[in-house]
This record gives sequence, C-alpha cells and structure tokens, in this order.
Amino acid sequence: MRHLALSLFGAAVSCLRFAVITAMLAFITLPLMAQEQPIPAELSFLNKLGKPYRITYEPWTELQIPEGNRGSGGVGKVVRGKHWQFPVIVPGAMTEDAVWAIIKPAFLANGWTAVHEWSAGGIMLFLHYQKDGVEAWAETDPGGAERASVDMVEITPMPFKFTLTSPSATPEPVDPNAGDFPWLGPLPGSRFRSSAPDPLPFYVPIKGANEPELVASGSIFKAYYAPPDGLSNSLFRIAYHDALTAAGWTIVNESMGADVAISAHFTKNGRNLWASLHKNDTFDIRVADAGAVNKDMGSDLRTNCHVAVYGVLFDFNKSTLQPASDPVLQQILDLLKKSPTIKIEVQGHTDNVGGDAYNQTLSEARQGYCHLAHRAWDSRRPAYSQRLWQDQADCR
Repeated sequence: MRHLALSLFGAAVSCLRFAVITAMLAFITLPLMAQEQPIPAELSFLNKLGKPYRITYEPWTELQIPEGNRGSGGVGKVVRGKHWQFPVIVPGAMTEDAVWAIIKPAFLANGWTAVHEWSAGGIMLFLHYQKDGVEAWAETDPGGAERASVDMVEITPMPFKFTLTSPSATPEPVDPNAGDFPWLGPLPGSRFRSSAPDPLPFYVPIKGANEPELVASGSIFKAYYAPPDGLSNSLFRIAYHDALTAAGWTIVNESMGADVAISAHFTKNGRNLWASLHKNDTFDIRVADAGAVNKDMGSDLRTNCHVAVYGVLFDFNKSTLQPASDPVLQQILDLLKKSPTIKIEVQGHTDNVGGDAYNQTLSEARQGYCHLAHRAWDSRRPAYSQRLWQDQADCR
C-alpha cells in the first residue's frame, strides 16, 4: 500500500498488499576500511618460521570462524573483537604437506589448542588461544607452495559505549539543516558532514516486504564521516542495533553486505518515528516524524476535505494489519474522538500485483478484517469508533 486518503463523506476502506522477503545478515571478512597492523603477540612466533605479509587489520568486528560451511554445524564460533588476516611465506616448503608440517606444530607449541582439523577437501585447522588474560580464535591452512593463510580474532569488548535517548511524548526540536537528531545521534568519533530536509516520499525497507514501503511524505537526512581509526560494518550494525533496541525502537529490517542498512520504527510515548540508517565509506541517518506530519489531520480535513495518511501496512496477500500501522490508526481514532459528528471516507491504494479478479477477492477479505477491527475498536471506544466504519456495506 502506498497511502490512505481521508475525505469528509461516506465510509469505505480498501487495503494494501505486503510481500515477503527474508532479510539476511552476512559477515564481511574485510571491509574497505581495513588497516595494515603488526601481528599480535600470540602470533609473533610466525615471524621466526616465515614472513607474514599483506597484514589486514580491523579494530573491531564480528566474524564466524571458520567461515563458510566448515564454520557451521556447531564446529565454528561467532566471535567479536580485533581481527587480523594475512598470508605467511614459509621458505623451502614446496608442497602443502610440507607447509602443514611446519605451520601446525608451530601453533600447537605456542599456546594454541586445536579445536578441529579438516583433511578431506583441503587441510584446515581451527584453533583456540587463552593465556595471560588474552583469548583468541583462529583458522589456518596451507595455501600452496611456501604459503599459509591465517585468520584470527582476539576477543575484545566493543571499543566504545553507545546509547540513545528514547524520544519523549513531546516532540523535540530538530534542525533540518544542522546538528544531530536529539534521539538518534552519530557513533563516537564520527564527524558531522551535512544535513538537509528531503521533501520526497520516504520509503523504508521492512522485513517481509518485497519492496520498500511508503511511510511518510518527507524526511530529514543527516550524513557523517566515520571515525578516523576505522568503522567496520559489524561494529556499525551491532552498535546501532543494540542502542536502538535498548531505547525502545523496533528493528523492522536489517541487512549487511558491502553496505549496512538498518530500518527502525519508534511507536512509544505516542510517537510515530521511522528511521533508516545506511553505511558504506561514510554513513547517514534519515528520519521521518510521521506523527508530526499528521498532527493537524482534523484541520487539514476541514480546509482541504482530504488528507493523505501514510504507514497503514498489510501483510502481503493477507488481510492482516501490520503492528507498525497502530500509530497512524490511533491518530485517526483520536480525530474521531475529538470530532464525534464527523463522517469520513477511507480510500486505499494497492499495488499492481495480480489480476483484477484476484485483487477483488483480496479486497473483500480485507473488508472482513475491517469489520473485525470495527468490533475490536467498539469494545474500547463505543462512542466514536463506530463512525469510522458505520456504513459497512460501502467498504470496498
């Protein structure tokens, strides 16, 4: 559904469609921000038997070790911390077996414990290190003549503490041209880049939808430079995911690949805020205060005889309202409560998936849901809710 339009006569409802897609989170081994760094002390023995080179380092990330199928099935482990990845030159070891005869004993002789070893389909060793307060997990395998590869994460906490303030019942002032959002700021060490209002319709990816959903008529966009010491995709995703959830936001979609994207919705304290966060080399935060947009719904109806209402969402191919629809429906109900004599018509616009006959059947099923919603609302607000759905025969 793209939007609802309310007008001052009749009473009808036509509903929208929502499609299903599963949002997948992927672990990124080496984002573009990765830096060169000396190998850590627990791997320093490698300098004696060969030459580590092209050392890639991430200050903090989340990673499955080993990666791929070998890390699944309960053998691997998802770990968080400092990440090193690099090849090692092993002079004179001209075969994989010769490389392995040097690398494997070296790890085991320097405090590492073998967790699992693979031989079929390629040699690989999954290792654990715990000594003097340092814990690390690694995988290593021979990479051909005189070569071995090493991938290691040293367990460390997130490098900063990041929290967000919950939006209050009274909307906070937001400068569209400068500064941060009062309840959705940048990560520590980030630098402000730009800010601007965006009058274009605001679409938000939502888990369970095959395309972004229109939730507001405009938004405010704020962009930032990442901290100078680097910001991995995992750190960005986890920091914002945890902070948003703790502040009362609902994560409605999340994805991570070359970029990171997070969509969130805040419906507490009478608010209706939608947010979209995106990271590549820099990152940006886009927010729409859908509740503020519709706060003058009654005035707009009296002046223009119609008003567009965004964010009423149905499951794809079903007559079930999404919970994210509650704030805007509550606003409509509040309007009826304040104006008990008003008569309104509710018009909905669907997408173009499916034929006319199929969509007619779906619309009739959603009409039935309108009756159920009518009865549910009547049980709580009998004096007012009847007026939204009073002419049930016209529901279309």
